[in-house]
Amino acid sequence: MARLVLNQITREFGDFTATDRISLDIEDGEFLVLLGPSGCGKTTLLRMIAGLLEPTSGSIEVDGADITALPARKRDLAMVFQSYALYPHLSVEKNLAFPLKVRKTPKTEIAERVRSAAETVEIAHLLDRKPKELSGGQRQRVAVARALVREPRAFLMDEPLSNLDAKLRTATRRELAALHRKLGATFIYVTHDQVEAMTMATKIALLNGGRIEQHGTPEELYDTPSSVFAAGFLGSPAMNLLDATLTTTDGKISVFAPGVEAVLWEGATPERDIVIGVRPEHLSVFAAGAPEAVPTAGVALRGTVELIENLGREQLVHCRVGEERVTVACEREDAWGIGELVVLAAPVSRVHLFDRESGRRLEWRSEAGSTAAGPERRAAGRAVTRADHRADSRADSRAELPAGSLPLSS
Repeated sequence: MARLVLNQITREFGDFTATDRISLDIEDGEFLVLLGPSGCGKTTLLRMIAGLLEPTSGSIEVDGADITALPARKRDLAMVFQSYALYPHLSVEKNLAFPLKVRKTPKTEIAERVRSAAETVEIAHLLDRKPKELSGGQRQRVAVARALVREPRAFLMDEPLSNLDAKLRTATRRELAALHRKLGATFIYVTHDQVEAMTMATKIALLNGGRIEQHGTPEELYDTPSSVFAAGFLGSPAMNLLDATLTTTDGKISVFAPGVEAVLWEGATPERDIVIGVRPEHLSVFAAGAPEAVPTAGVALRGTVELIENLGREQLVHCRVGEERVTVACEREDAWGIGELVVLAAPVSRVHLFDRESGRRLEWRSEAGSTAAGPERRAAGRAVTRADHRADSRADSRAELPAGSLPLSS
């Protein structure tokens, strides 16, 4: 299979920049998901890798060889399109055999590779049918099998599940993940669906406005989002994000906003505008008068219950905190009434801070340079704006943003 390296890939359409200096190192056997909202540049990037679009600047390497100027047919990369792109007048067998016939592959080898690919995706019983006689899921399997028969160096997939219904999407998602494990091949997969990204990827590149917002494992993006955008994009329901002020109170780093109070670490810092974030599943709900509603550390959000959504396994409690709406995911057995005054609490370890101006993640670090994981970190330190990668990393095209660190005094 293949290792792909993208070096400062830029694509411009007139005055519009679709991708802006994107650099990625995709390891052999990796399942990389290009994730992001519509218009972020993910499909444009995939098409440049495939050779269907030429980059305005930058280079693309496969196993150390520069393929930027190679036509698509010579790159040995297989593309699976959103629309399946099957030949309607050909049987499934002939659809699978077509790319091999174009290469003038011997007939015996074609038959063997078609049979093997069909068995791999479990469509051997459909080889005599035409595409119009297949369901959406079966057509998708044919499209994947047609890529398999080529035995390419890498597989490129452009939102291949978007035309399937929810149940079939879930089943096909599992099948693709299992296929990746079986083949050990390099997959580059485009989607706007965070569930697909979280469940299938070994690495995610989150794109925003033609740049990489964050690149890492699904766990890294979910647990330590590098920006307000990353925090709000991953998670369903999304992370609760509220404008607040970071300051020092009684020798402790604290956060204040209407209905928001947080006591974090011992130390001191100049006042700073921030965004505080907590995921819905990390909040606990208490009645306003309960003893637990006054935490000595962590964050406390005081509000009123506005809406309760029953999801079967759990319920979402939507509360008004100041002028903001905050969502909590909790057990259905927790009975709360509309209009009830509540306190939503989370420990320090579940609190995320972001600089309001730049949107980048803030972390508290001790003088030794380690990141504080809770209130036990003491003495002087500094609050730093955390770019997802250091300045020497090629993986984050936003890494040039200034760090803007602030020294603290104890």
